[in-house]
Amino acid sequence: MKYYIALDTKSTDKRVHALKKIAENAGIVVCDWAEKRDGKRMVYVVPRTKYEGTADIIFDHKCLSEDEEFVRENNYLTALALKELLEQRFGSAKQKILLVGYGKLTAELGRVLHEANIHVLQFNHSKVADAQAKYGDRSYFEAAPLHEFPVIINTIPKQVIKLYKPIPAVIYELASPPYGFDFGKLNMKKVDYLIEPGLPGRFYPERAAQAVFDCIMRKLVKKKSIVLCISASPCSYGKMIPHLEALCKKYDVFPVMSENSLKPNRFLDIEEFKARLTDICGNGIITSITGSETLSSKKDIVACAVVPATGNTVAKLANAVTDTPITMAVKALLRNGKPCIMGISSNDALAGNAANLGMLLNRKNFYFVPFGQDDPAAKPFSLVCDFGKVLETIDTALEGRQLQPIIKS
Repeated sequence: MKYYIALDTKSTDKRVHALKKIAENAGIVVCDWAEKRDGKRMVYVVPRTKYEGTADIIFDHKCLSEDEEFVRENNYLTALALKELLEQRFGSAKQKILLVGYGKLTAELGRVLHEANIHVLQFNHSKVADAQAKYGDRSYFEAAPLHEFPVIINTIPKQVIKLYKPIPAVIYELASPPYGFDFGKLNMKKVDYLIEPGLPGRFYPERAAQAVFDCIMRKLVKKKSIVLCISASPCSYGKMIPHLEALCKKYDVFPVMSENSLKPNRFLDIEEFKARLTDICGNGIITSITGSETLSSKKDIVACAVVPATGNTVAKLANAVTDTPITMAVKALLRNGKPCIMGISSNDALAGNAANLGMLLNRKNFYFVPFGQDDPAAKPFSLVCDFGKVLETIDTALEGRQLQPIIKS
């Protein structure tokens, strides 16, 4: 079956033309909405516009908003674009900002602006009842010192904010209609109110279009699934995160963590790590043996990866000990003949655990991410895998081969 991407080729939206170029470079035929062709059409509808007609597959604002990876990229681009708007308006993005909202976009705005050293006060509308109890009959915004904020950013798509007197702030509206502010009252009071839709397409059309194209491809080709077991080596978590997005782009990843993996540590905030892991993978973290055992029934799971794999976990797997969510997850996949990829991170891999490591190196269906000594002088018995080769090792293992060389130089 042939597929075509149908676009409004006369559109002035920069994303449309960027998407046309991306699709053509990928060997996909692009046609106009009005053209009739044999085969299925994938119609891209610019968000918040209406497409009159019929097609086999329609990608509109709703479809895109249901795709976790698209939402993540789109929110990030929106936050970057807003920072640019602030810099254009004020000469610097470092303004005191009141951020109004409670969704994923608001969280991403807060993260990006905070990294730019911007003072952000976030009002979570989901806690409005608490605010009303605190301020009595007055709303939060009547009681709050709005005059202290030169910039207010809203992401709430309903009119929850009513102003009864002028304020000196510049208001950036990122929500969809009916917006968060009473637009009529703001007009009458001559408030500096800017509605800013489609920021990613205006500032970063190529990246925004690539996000749409990737979403389309994910809909057409269902990703294979893998289980990612994260054992208790928190010093390695930061090394793994930068490569996790590439892994999740190719595979649907189900993360598994054991009790020791979830404990507070001196290397990072474990709650922040868990939130980041869940956000990137788009799946909740499995933390029970029962939950891990059920993974064997998921037919689309093709492999299990233990990254990082501590010496403790290596020892248990080498000796068939199944007493944690991680060891159960590995057992559940191995019994179905699925490969297990090990990303070693152990301070005693060349000492007390050397025998266990050797057993797994010689055991069927176990594959290792290339590893080496991370600090031979200070830690002569320590081995750590190359986290940048996790994805390549998984791909190779699914072909029944061990990625070589297994000992990195």
